Amino acid sequence: MPELPEVECVVRGLRRRIIGRTIERVTVHLPRIVRGSPLDLAEHLPGRIFRDVRRRGKLIIIGLDGGLSVLVHLRMTGQLLWLEPQAPLEKHTHVIFHLRSGRHLRYRDQRQFGWIQLAESEHLDQQPQIAGLGPEPLEIEREAFVRRLRSHRRQIKPLLMDQTILAGLGNIYADESLFQARIHPLSRASRISTVKLNRLHIAVGEVLGKAIDCSGSTVRQFRGTDGEIGEFQNHFRVYDRQGQPCPRCRRPIIKIRVGGRGTHICARCQQLPREKTR
Repeated sequence: MPELPEVECVVRGLRRRIIGRTIERVTVHLPRIVRGSPLDLAEHLPGRIFRDVRRRGKLIIIGLDGGLSVLVHLRMTGQLLWLEPQAPLEKHTHVIFHLRSGRHLRYRDQRQFGWIQLAESEHLDQQPQIAGLGPEPLEIEREAFVRRLRSHRRQIKPLLMDQTILAGLGNIYADESLFQARIHPLSRASRISTVKLNRLHIAVGEVLGKAIDCSGSTVRQFRGTDGEIGEFQNHFRVYDRQGQPCPRCRRPIIKIRVGGRGTHICARCQQLPREKTR
């Protein structure tokens, strides 16, 4: 699933290409991809101009003139591709934004878990997909980060991936950040020292920043707006590296289950503290 870095790269790609361009028409090939009525896109978008593109967590928010916005969630396999109109229509292309310039912005999604929704811009904060999101990991201050995590007794990895706690982190970057901070993913957040949580705050920022610089991670199907693949998978230190040596201590990386998700750790570098018993 595209996480914060991948979505941020898509947003930046869209910003460079669609701002100021006008929608000629919209074609919907798979109506259930559209939340609400698919006819809304065809009826309300022609003639609208793209004004801005931003990200909130893993959600893409495309602002249009006239007080409308298009929300896009890529979920597992969604892609927004910037293409010439003569480009072959790939399988699983579900929505096409035809622009007056002749270009296409196409939404493609093999697993069909993603969605597109038309919304009023002034009421975006009331949308349930946005209203419940926690702060942005790249924007939250260290003290607030530590305070927010320490107030929970849950295991640290599921907590990091809870979008109401922090918006945008997923399986890949939780694993990479916890390894960099030397924290076991099963550790109870409330029992992690302030020193380690400070280290985790730094690790999250560094891992996400480097991933964005590398155009995200393409583990399976992620592609940027021009169809380019990410490169951060070449810099993974633990994720998807089970059996390979830890870059610190050379002990083999192992894969465990945490919160129902495959989780990659170094058992030596990320030791699980013993919980006190009465």
